[in-house]
Amino acid sequence: MWTTRLMLLGLVRWLQPVHGYELLRELTSWGVEDWAKVKPGSIYHGLKKLTADGCLEVVATEQVDNRPARTSYKITAKGEAEFQETLRAKLWELAPIQDPFFIAWSFVPVLGRREAAAMLRNRAAMLRDVVAKQEGLLSLASPTDFTRDSFLPTHVKRALELGLEAMKLSIRWCEETAVEAENGTLGIDDIHHMGPDAIEHWKRHIATLPDPGVS
Repeated sequence: MWTTRLMLLGLVRWLQPVHGYELLRELTSWGVEDWAKVKPGSIYHGLKKLTADGCLEVVATEQVDNRPARTSYKITAKGEAEFQETLRAKLWELAPIQDPFFIAWSFVPVLGRREAAAMLRNRAAMLRDVVAKQEGLLSLASPTDFTRDSFLPTHVKRALELGLEAMKLSIRWCEETAVEAENGTLGIDDIHHMGPDAIEHWKRHIATLPDPGVS
């Protein structure tokens, strides 16, 4: 997975020589399991895979008391090349945001007007909770003193602010769309109670669509 590879290569590049447990603790503090879907176990697997691919190399393996041995890594020329290429590819490209909500939203008429409105207001409430927590954390963040636990680089702070603005926009959208669901202007009832004639018309339309060429 490119996200795991990029984060590991980037952190090893900055902190080398660095062992896996340090990387695990740092990435866990970033909350990568939530927003990047990177599991703790995949971090160690990723280090081994990057090493096997020649992108990282082992510097040393240390045994302290009865603790598990810790292997330290540094980046190779091949790893540096992959990091630079992936970094620029992901920063310069525009990729669609894949939120499961939008997939399920295609079938929201199944809920009916009242449940759809309740769902949207509940989503808005959950988003407000997240926004409040994030704003609280940002208010305590220090962008200059890296020795403090509250240190947060300015470029990371700006990214979090972008996420907050997106969530605030989603809150407004949910609240406005909930009203439309309730008053009938969203058209949920029309689709929810679609009759046989409408379904046949839909099927005839499907027959006119281009052949996807799937056998």
